[in-house]
Formats: sequence, C-alpha cells, structure tokens
Amino acid sequence: MFRRYPLVSRFLAFVAAPLLAVGIAAWMHGRDSLPSRDQSQIETGVQAPVGLRRDSHGVVRIQASKDRDAFFALGYAHAQDRLWQMELQRRIAHGQLSEIFGRDALQQDVWMRTLGLYRAAESSWDALDGESRDSLSAYAAGVNAYLSDNPVLPLEFTLFGVEPKPWSEIDSLAWAKVFALNLAGNMKNEVANWVAAQYLTPAQLADLQLPLPSERALADRDAPPGLANLQAQVEHRLRIGGRHVGSNAWAVAGTRMQSGRAALANDTHLGLQIPSLWYVASLKGDRLDVTGMTLVGLPVVIFGRNGRIAWGGTSTMADVQDLYLEQPNPQDPHEYARGTEWKRFETHTESIEVRADFPAALRGPAAPVSIQVRRTDVGPVISDVVGAIDQPVALKWTALEPGDTSYASFLRANYATDWDSFRNAFESFVGPALNLVYIDSRNNIGAIGVGRVPVRGGDDGRMPVPAWSGEFHWSGYVPFEQWPQQFNPPDGIIVTANDGPAGPDHDYFISADWAPPHRARRIRALLEASEGKLSLDDFRSMQGDTVDTGAAELLSQMRGVSAEGAKQEQVLAHLAQWDGNMRRDSVAATIFYVWARHLREELFRGSMNGYWNRPMQRQELSMLSENVSYRQLAKALTTSSTNWCDGAGSARCAEAMRRSLAAAIRELEKLRGGDVDEWRWGDVHQTVYRHLGFSDSGSLAALFERRIVNGGAPDTVNVANAQYRESEGYEQSFGPGFRQLIQFGESTEHRYMNSTGQSGNLLSPHYDDMVEPFRDVRLFSLPETADSDGWETRLVPERR
Repeated sequence: MFRRYPLVSRFLAFVAAPLLAVGIAAWMHGRDSLPSRDQSQIETGVQAPVGLRRDSHGVVRIQASKDRDAFFALGYAHAQDRLWQMELQRRIAHGQLSEIFGRDALQQDVWMRTLGLYRAAESSWDALDGESRDSLSAYAAGVNAYLSDNPVLPLEFTLFGVEPKPWSEIDSLAWAKVFALNLAGNMKNEVANWVAAQYLTPAQLADLQLPLPSERALADRDAPPGLANLQAQVEHRLRIGGRHVGSNAWAVAGTRMQSGRAALANDTHLGLQIPSLWYVASLKGDRLDVTGMTLVGLPVVIFGRNGRIAWGGTSTMADVQDLYLEQPNPQDPHEYARGTEWKRFETHTESIEVRADFPAALRGPAAPVSIQVRRTDVGPVISDVVGAIDQPVALKWTALEPGDTSYASFLRANYATDWDSFRNAFESFVGPALNLVYIDSRNNIGAIGVGRVPVRGGDDGRMPVPAWSGEFHWSGYVPFEQWPQQFNPPDGIIVTANDGPAGPDHDYFISADWAPPHRARRIRALLEASEGKLSLDDFRSMQGDTVDTGAAELLSQMRGVSAEGAKQEQVLAHLAQWDGNMRRDSVAATIFYVWARHLREELFRGSMNGYWNRPMQRQELSMLSENVSYRQLAKALTTSSTNWCDGAGSARCAEAMRRSLAAAIRELEKLRGGDVDEWRWGDVHQTVYRHLGFSDSGSLAALFERRIVNGGAPDTVNVANAQYRESEGYEQSFGPGFRQLIQFGESTEHRYMNSTGQSGNLLSPHYDDMVEPFRDVRLFSLPETADSDGWETRLVPERR
C-alpha cells in the first residue's frame, strides 16, 4: 500500500495514526477522571459515615447524620463533577484567567482586580456568624479532601497544563460576589444613558425613555469610552451579566390548583454556558433537609425546598450601582475633591501573571503585568480599566460595601419553617437584590423583595453624578420594614418576571431599569385564563411558552407594507397569519425578528452611529440601538415622530420599512436559500452553551460546547435572546439556566431540569444529557421515581 498510495500512507502513518492515538489516550484519561462506581467507600474528613448517591441523571442525594458532614459531602460532589468549572470560577473572581488564557483574558482580569471582589469577600467573612463560617469551612474541606486523593483531572487541566489549587472559604464568598455582579447591570445602563445624552436630541431621548442630561450632574463631560464595551466582552466571554438578566417565578394558591395545594414555579435567566452554573442536589443532616438548585462553589440550596417551605427567585432589577465623577486636584493628581477639601486616592499595585502566547514552550515566560488600582471613599475608580482619561469615574455598589452577610441569609433560609422565619432570614441580606417567591406546606403563598437598595440624594441614579459636592451621595438604604412584599393576596396569584417588585406600590425609588412587562402579563393571563383548576403540567407548558405579546404593535405596521414583487408577497403572507408565537418551526417568527433587526439599523443608524473617529462611542451607541423595544420601534414609525425619519414624515418611514424588509430577505436567502417556507426560526436560531475555555479555540469548540436549535425571543416566557453572527445566523447566549416546579401535599411533587447536565466532565454521560430535554421542557422528578440505575459512594471518617 505504501508504494501504491504513498501520500495516503504517509497521512495515515504520520497524521491519522498519531491523532487516533492521542484521541484514545485522551478518552482513557478522561474516563479515569470520572467519579468511580467501583470505589464504594472513601476515607475523608467526615465525622460519621455519609451516603452520597447519584441517580440515573447524576443528581446527588446526600445522607449524613450531621449537617456539617452534608456540607462537606456537597463540596466533595461538586469537586468530583465540576472541578474545572470551580477552578475557572475561582480565577474569574481573583482576576487570574490570564495565567491560563494569556493576554486574551487580561482585560477581564484587570476589571475583576479593579472591582476588588476578593477583597470584598474577605470583609464578608469577617462579618459572618459562626454557623455560616462552619458550613463554608466544611464545604471547602470537602473540595480539598477530593483534591488530596490526587484524582485524575478532567481533560481541560491536562490540555491547559494547569493544576487545581486548594479551595478556600473566601473562594465561595468571592463567587457569590460574581453572582451578584451577574444581576447588577445598572452601571452599564448609566454609561449607555451618558453616551446617548451626547448624541441624541431631547425628543429622541424621550422616545427611548432615556433620561435627559442634568447640568448639575454631567455638565459638558464626555463619557469615558470603552466601559460599556468592556462589559459586553465580559458578558460574551464569561457569561456574566446581560440585558434583563432576571428570571420568572410565580406562586398560586391552593384554591386555584386541582390538588387544592399551593404550587410554585421558577426558572432563572442568565448567560448560558456548559456546564450550567447550577447543580441539583439533596442534602440531609441532623437538622438540614433541603433539595433544589445549588450554585457550584457554595454549600447551600439557593432555590428549592425543605420539608416545610419552598422558594424561588428573580432579579428585582434594583438600581444598586452608581457612577460618580471625581475631580482630581490640578496641583496633585494623587488627590480628589470632597467639598472644600482634598482627599488622597487609596492606591495599590496588582501584579497579573500572563501566560505566554502560543506556542508558550517556545516563547518562554511572559513578564507579569502590573496595574495600579485607585479607590475613593465612593469605591474603585473603574475608568482606569479602559486607560488613562482626564475624568476619573468611581463605582458605588452595594456588593462592595463592607460586612456583607448575604450568604448567612441563604443558609438560614435552608432551615426556615414558615413565612416569618423565611422573611426574617433575609433581614440582613445585601445582594443581589431579588424578588423571592414563597409557598409552604400549610398552603400559604408570599413574595418579598430583598437586598440593599440605596436611598439617593438629589438624583435617581440613571446618570453618572459628581462626587465632590456630596449632594448625590447615598444617605442610607431602604428599611427592611419597607421592602415590597405580599402574603396570601386575595386573587391567589403572585407573579414576578423582572417587571418590578412583587407587591403593592412602594414609597422608595427602586429602579428605572425594569424588564418590559410582557412576560409577567403573559404569565398572569395564562394563569387567569385556565379553564378549571391548574396543575403542574399547566405550569410546565407555561415555562415553555413562546408567544411574544410585545410584537403586536410593530407587527400591525409591518402588515401594512405594500409588497414589491412575488417574494415580498410571500413573506408578508406569512406575517398576515402569524399569532406572535416564536416557536422554532415558525417561518413568520423568523421574518418578524430579522426584519425588526434591520429596521432598527435603518432607523437609528444615522442618529446612533456617533463619529467615525470615536469608535468606542459608536460601539456603545450601536449596543443601545439593539435594545430598542418593538413598541419604541413602532412609535418611531408613526407620522407624528419625525426624529428618526429625518423629518420627512410617513414617506421616509415607509421607505425605511421597505429597505429593511429587502435587507432581511437578502440575509435569509443567504442563510437558508430562496425557499421562504424553509426559513423556520429554529433553522436560523440556535442555543449556544458556551464552554469557558474552549469556545474561543476553533479546533476544540465543537468538541466542548453544545448547540441546539430553539425557539423563543427576549420577551417570551421561555426567554431567548438572538444575536446575529455573520454567516452563522442567530445565537442564543442568554436564557433559562434551570426549571423547577414544587407543590407540597401528602406526596410532595418536585420537578426540575438543569440546562445542560450534572457533570462538567466531557466524557461523562451527564455532560449534556439534559440539553435536549431542557429545550423541550421535559422535567424529571426529585427524588427520582425509579433510581435502580443509580449508585452510591460512602464517605467514612479517616482512620487515625
């Protein structure tokens, strides 16, 4: 064969065979890194034997005689199943990703070092009570007990040449800070408002419901370029933050349920990644008996149930971040103004280790990067992250305040037995600001907004303000007694979907950044319209609902466009019959979404492009235009609105509609061909579960990340964004991370689904076994009704 086919033979001998050998070796290595079914008993640091049983879906049930051992076992299980994820989470919070990924991750590290999340976490540790500290210490000991056995590490460690470091209690608290950052988007909104105020007219700002610039607050100062773009990078690469990050949750009284028992539904909306941020677990100790969704890195159930109560949550969208302009001393740049005095910036130097560019072995070690971090009495000077500018900007954020005891609140909630003990558990909660929805075994339902919300002086927090006068500084926080809450409302329904706090009107300013009301209204309408009484199956169907009620006004205007040619007639015929359902087999859904995207560009391109020689501002304006709602688009097209149609009235707007329709058709022909009936939404829109590590590596991205066709839209109950990627189509990077349904009774019903799978190990059968069921809104039971395929590991005390 070598003589007859020399080129083929050489390829097989020198390329295919080595690749096959490497693949087999990697598979064998990866297989050995999975939790072993053969090792049924392991000596660890528990005080008494602990059962750690995995069901056929990889869900862990921990049975311990002491609570401390249950927390230890959860740390052990998290390390077994999610070790690479934990290593990355620790590095994200510390600002140490550059040690793995090189200069590509440097700016994200600079951002995290500047925020000082780890420093804030250390302050949180000092403020915690003994019980909270003990649970965190037990969890960390469990993680480190697994590491002390020198396990075979997941493939990512080998491919990147990284060794995991021991886990600490501060690592857990620092990750809780990152989670709070995930749900705090006010800073980004302030920057967007600031940039918009420099380019748009007052009438245009009013159209987009953006604040007018205040002479007292902003004067003629330019927004620092790059801050919003930096946050966009963090959202894309690290899946931290995003537009209307939040969730759905609702509780329904027993009088409305077929079973006569109150029920709760919850699904959280965050940046999508593989593995999921969430890990399903059940923990039982001497007092502890809790089941639900844990956050990898923390030892408690965040949303779930115990034997008496159940709870879920959504983001309150509270404004908990403010940007402050600082005035440096012209005679001494190390000082900033406070009233008539000067104060010195608090400064320190951070050294960031950076991995050499590929091939690292041939380049030698890269020199560490040193940065100077400045702080004022407000907070970190975040404008330094994007380079030296004349106007320093500092960030005030509740999660950076000293003495944060939020972790203790969730620990107490795990033990709560009724509404009062649950509500009081969060009295000292700081952040992230949440709407918590509640049911209990006595058929009560309730909701409460929790978290520190600042009381501001002289402004509403929507624009950056001067720090030097003291006029705009916070005067305190909304009192616990004034938090919006409700208990057993007369209609028996509580719904929260980031549209504002659940409960009656409140006396304090909470936010101006609520999500559009469409999800909340749709959920309530479905609950109220149900014929007969509701069941958990009805709840499940609602969690999968893809009707976009916010599309109606713009859709009506699209239907009024006159077709030019047979192709446009066919396209408009699909829209004529459309009911607003963004299901994945809908052609009309595709046409509507793509046309709306091009219409935004057509209408706002001139006003929101900024100047050619100011690319950062142009980019931030572009991001702002992407968030214009369908209702705002429809308003911009009315004959009374000449702000966006260049003053030419309806004729100019009609031309914008026609041009954007033609552009949408050209794009879809490029993506899916000329047959309009093949333009199904699921064929151009796919959910992308990004792998933190290899999604940016072209050759390995397909191996580690997961993609699946999907429906939904930003304002549907089954929420899904859709970002256009050239020649790829529309990618969903944001959406539900888990789903839960809970109902107490003689036999408690608890249904769930994680978005990807329980394991973060590529070669585990539970790496991606939930991706398709999650897309299809199929739910599993907790505990599993038949777990004959499960297996158990026993952790036993170490022999002395």
